[in-house]
Amino acid sequence: MKAGKIIHRFMAAYNERDLEKFIGFMHPEFTSYLFESQHCLCSGIEDARAVYRKRFSENKELFVTTFNRMVNDNIVVESQVIEGFDNGKTIHAIAIFELQNDKVKRASFVRREILAADKLSVLV
Repeated sequence: MKAGKIIHRFMAAYNERDLEKFIGFMHPEFTSYLFESQHCLCSGIEDARAVYRKRFSENKELFVTTFNRMVNDNIVVESQVIEGFDNGKTIHAIAIFELQNDKVKRASFVRREILAADKLSVLV
């Protein structure tokens, strides 16, 4: 399956807050980081399951909208807006996904909170 389609389905599972479906797209050696600091958000399937179980259960309005997706072989980069993030925040994120064997092996994020006075510029 093509990388862009896999990430599309991965994000759909996220929006459904379907933990097992979401986890099913992850490589056994899945890791997630904040891009700039390289702070590890989770490492491995069980750690990811615990992190996303908490995020999904505590954020009932969680929803990601992808504004742009670029694919280069097994790397997918997205510009996203995530609503209902921790404590109801709205986040603009650049997400960088690396796939291996049709599974998401690594996810890195650049995240900025969008304040009410801010406007997000979208290129179409």
